[in-house]
Amino acid sequence: MNKGIILIDADDTSITVSWPEIGKSSSSSSSSSSSSPKYSFQYRPSTSADDNGMDSGGQLTYQSLSTELTTNTARKRNLTGAGHGFFFRVSATTKSKNRVDKSSMDYMGHAYRRPFKVLTMMEQSQRMSPPVAKIDSSAASPQPNSYVAHVSWQPYADPLILGYKLQMRESNGSSSWSTVAKCLSGTEVRKKNLTSRSGYMFRVRPVLQGETGGSEENLVASVCEGGNVIPFSSASDVVGARKSSGGSSSSSSAGEAILKLFKRLPHNKLLAKGGMKSVSLGEAFDKVDLVFLYASASWCGPCRKYTPGLAKFYNEANDMYAKTPSRTTKIEIVFVSADRDVNEFRNYYAGMPWLAIPFDSETRERVLSWMKVKGVPQLMCLDGRTGKI
Repeated sequence: MNKGIILIDADDTSITVSWPEIGKSSSSSSSSSSSSPKYSFQYRPSTSADDNGMDSGGQLTYQSLSTELTTNTARKRNLTGAGHGFFFRVSATTKSKNRVDKSSMDYMGHAYRRPFKVLTMMEQSQRMSPPVAKIDSSAASPQPNSYVAHVSWQPYADPLILGYKLQMRESNGSSSWSTVAKCLSGTEVRKKNLTSRSGYMFRVRPVLQGETGGSEENLVASVCEGGNVIPFSSASDVVGARKSSGGSSSSSSAGEAILKLFKRLPHNKLLAKGGMKSVSLGEAFDKVDLVFLYASASWCGPCRKYTPGLAKFYNEANDMYAKTPSRTTKIEIVFVSADRDVNEFRNYYAGMPWLAIPFDSETRERVLSWMKVKGVPQLMCLDGRTGKI
């Protein structure tokens, strides 16, 4: 187990990190939410090859990415121009200490004093697609109260292929990647005796003839072992995660495909009323016929012109449904922000009447990718029960 920020994934423009849970949420008289803490999350480019992330004098400038992050995993996109890599730091946010200019001693840094590096465009182009991991209910696991994961991947097209190196990690903030097999000859494997309630993720890379210069020690700072070794793929979806018994279940009237689209959403809740409250997925999509995904951003002039008209349509549609529900289609709109930071998101969403994916959630980025957003505004309509476009 690690006591610092660890690297989960990186590509040529982004880095995904995780860290152990730190701090506890302050008590709140109105708290219907989970007891998970909120985090202040910052980053900076590494200044030189000798930069080890230590900042005892507090002289190095970090840029704030969020002061209200609700999960202990985060992805920073649009990273360019730092040949020496990037350092991140995180601290628990409390009512009495939520400023972004805390002492550097208040922050947790990297578990290993090395900057995290993005891949080159060439390295990114060489990566395999993420493996697919599923629970194998047909296979019995020898250990009681455990399960089996079936992991498969597409063959790597290269005449020098010898096999595949497979790694896994427990999906929590403390576990690093560990090697399952150094050179598998096939393209699938079953991993037995899995017990974690938080689940596991897997990644894979090809093993080629003539590999030189690589070392697993480099994986604390990169997804590539170095030398002429092909980088690891991105991680599979988490497999085997089990909800706590105290969690509320989503309404069965909400389509499974719609609920699946919002998987990994913090506490399974969307924001509502301009960010003033939150609602469960089951409540949000209960008996909804049409779900609109609205990709938009405050910096976009056409978006700002389009949003008021969409708000008028939304309010009129809801008024009609309230008057004649048996003869009217029930709709819901979910704002998928393409804003550059959380403050832009808050100010823009404050004037919207519909739901929103929290800005800090990785679900927001995944839904933007799923929508294949290349420009905003973009409005996508889904069947509320089947999830089909």
